[in-house]
Amino acid sequence: MESHQPPQYVPPGHFCSPIPSIEDIERAITTAPASYSGIDLREDQQLALLEKLSRYYAEIPFPAEKNERFRFAFHNPSYSWGDAIILFCMIRELKPRRILEIGSGHTSALILDTNERYFGGGIDCTFVEPYPELLISLLRPNEDHEPRLISRKLQDVNLTLFDTLEAGDILFVDSSHVLKAGSDCQLLFSDILPRLNPGTLIHFHDVFDRFEYPPEWLREGRGWNEQYALRAFLQFNGEFRIKLFTAYLIARHREWFEKHMPNCLRNTGGQIWIERAIEARTT
Repeated sequence: MESHQPPQYVPPGHFCSPIPSIEDIERAITTAPASYSGIDLREDQQLALLEKLSRYYAEIPFPAEKNERFRFAFHNPSYSWGDAIILFCMIRELKPRRILEIGSGHTSALILDTNERYFGGGIDCTFVEPYPELLISLLRPNEDHEPRLISRKLQDVNLTLFDTLEAGDILFVDSSHVLKAGSDCQLLFSDILPRLNPGTLIHFHDVFDRFEYPPEWLREGRGWNEQYALRAFLQFNGEFRIKLFTAYLIARHREWFEKHMPNCLRNTGGQIWIERAIEARTT
């Protein structure tokens, strides 16, 4: 019987394998770079944006537990308090015409609820999700999801879709988090980010302080590497700029969050927002 398993050049943990060894993991945990060499963190601008976002904090409508009024609830396993609060406030502040989401589920529920409640459904929302069962389960029973749900892998989507995003619009990325041959991350960095229009905002989920994953994630065998690629992407990159890096800010301005947005600290999560600042240079 023909095997569909790919050939294994070297075993996991080998120095030529993308899967780290136990030694690699412990080294990463203890020696993750404390500096952000080559990255303009724009901390003053981040803090100014955070002050603007805090104006919407008191208006957050979502319940802790799921109920019939909302698709979204804070108590979920993938996008909880800190992440959700910032996303809600960013949508309110940006007032985008379009949101294009890569990787859907509880985040989609929050986006739809916010769009319905504060924008009268006026934001054009599109969700790219090859495994849409969770998203569909969060929709209302009579809700028509077909016009805005693309149930295909990102790799099979026509890239002209991303040309529709304009200044102030949001590309929400919650991908496989794995950069490898043929992956969604590979396509994202090589083909999608470079074609975005200036002023487009990009959200990446599961991005943490120092661009390193939590120790417990590393030790349980997650071979994720997206944020390492993102760090390299942002170094010496004048065409994309950081707008908000929540894990970075919480680590250095915790007292501000305790005073102004305390529920963010119930589960801090990890996300970064960047903006396409200028047109790509051509040769």
